[in-house]
Amino acid sequence: MDTVNKDIEFSRLRISRRRALAVGGTVGLGGVLAACSGNSTSSTSTAVSAGTTSGSTVASDAVSLLDAAPQCVLSKEETQGPYWFDVDSIRSDIREDRPGLQFDLALRVQDVGDCTSGGIANAVVEIWHCDAGGSYSGFESGSSGNGGPPGRPGSAGSGETSDGTYSVGDQEATTTDDGTYLRGAQTTDAAGIVAFTTIFPGWYMGRAVHIHLKVHIDKKTVLTSQLFFDPTTVGEIYANSPYSDHAGWASNVQNSNDNIYDPTGLVTLAKGPNGYLGAINLGVDV
Repeated sequence: MDTVNKDIEFSRLRISRRRALAVGGTVGLGGVLAACSGNSTSSTSTAVSAGTTSGSTVASDAVSLLDAAPQCVLSKEETQGPYWFDVDSIRSDIREDRPGLQFDLALRVQDVGDCTSGGIANAVVEIWHCDAGGSYSGFESGSSGNGGPPGRPGSAGSGETSDGTYSVGDQEATTTDDGTYLRGAQTTDAAGIVAFTTIFPGWYMGRAVHIHLKVHIDKKTVLTSQLFFDPTTVGEIYANSPYSDHAGWASNVQNSNDNIYDPTGLVTLAKGPNGYLGAINLGVDV
């Protein structure tokens, strides 16, 4: 199996196996071989060790924004939402085949109880978000670009608990398909920093534009939160395809009337050579 694609293929195999077993089916050796023979064209899988900066060259430029962003502020705990499952995939580029404006995001995990020590090394930062049309991988029949209140497919609390390499015991949602795009995790370097290459997130009805995240330390989730964006910048991005194909954002919920929005989740943004750069410091109490 191609090393570049193995995280994606194994993640999809796990999803297929979990769903098959839930309905009394099985996944045998043929399913494993079929998964390993698949092709995934545009993602990279990168294991990150302490002391290295994760992500692409452009993403490393975004790291400089971290010093301009608010420092050592406790991030607000938020709901994980209805579309999380343990994708169990360490990779810096989570785009796969999703069209959209490139977005390089740097995040630094800081201990608010010891702000002089810098960032926390060897934490795992996991992010997931919808695509330009408002759909989440793993839940396309449940999200369909319009979100989904609890009780629809993908509802929080409807699945198993996670038992992966960096997350144990968190309640998973029940997936409707094998997609894994726009999901992944990175391990913080010696400075507490990770970086992702993704696309700028889309929107769906009833919520402001956002990215979900979890921070795991020793397989324990120490933060579940959401990231938000300046609406002026969002409007500029959404004026262009493919975002403009999903019209109606301006009349939808914005930061000002989103009951989950919190300013501690506001991402610092800057234009980059291939799209936008973003940075945020995540304050945790450990």
